[in-house]
Amino acid sequence: MNPSRASHHSRRFVVRRARAAFTQPELLVATAIAMFVMSGFFVFSDFAGRSLAGITRQNLLNQKAGYAADYMVSRVRLATFVTNDASGNTLILAFDDDVNTDSDADGLRGNDRNHWELFQFQNGDGSDTTMADNKLIYRPNTNSTASTTLINANLRKLPGVPVFTITNQASVLINYGMLDSGAGARSQTIEIRTQAVRRNRPD
Repeated sequence: MNPSRASHHSRRFVVRRARAAFTQPELLVATAIAMFVMSGFFVFSDFAGRSLAGITRQNLLNQKAGYAADYMVSRVRLATFVTNDASGNTLILAFDDDVNTDSDADGLRGNDRNHWELFQFQNGDGSDTTMADNKLIYRPNTNSTASTTLINANLRKLPGVPVFTITNQASVLINYGMLDSGAGARSQTIEIRTQAVRRNRPD
């Protein structure tokens, strides 16, 4: 084999290997592009995570507030009498436990007041504005201290309206809100403004 030809082939191989490698500027540019792409991915992931967390918190508020409103409306519909206290924080309902018995002897059945229930807005520290300890409770019998907490925190009054208002001795206006301020600028809120009408109304 010709030595000069072998040397020529060897030089061509070295040149090809040199051309196949990255130069230092190319490597720096590729690294910068990769870091830029990764930074964008991390920013997008953080944004998506915060958005999903906000949606989850909002759904929880909606569920709590909506469940409490639905339950209060359902109890008002079955009540034979509704009233509230002067502050509008407490809603009191009367029920007929046996529609076949005229227990108050007024000649009518289904309108008796055999037991009383209440819904009540409570604040834990005497201030309605500190929402973290505000709650909504339900007592199935006012003669007992046993109660169920429908909303355990983040409950708030809406500006200018009481929680419970009675109209026409049959309709109950219910107004309250919830605020999750733990997320700073991304706080979640919901307002409930609804009306419940009792079906057991006097003629």
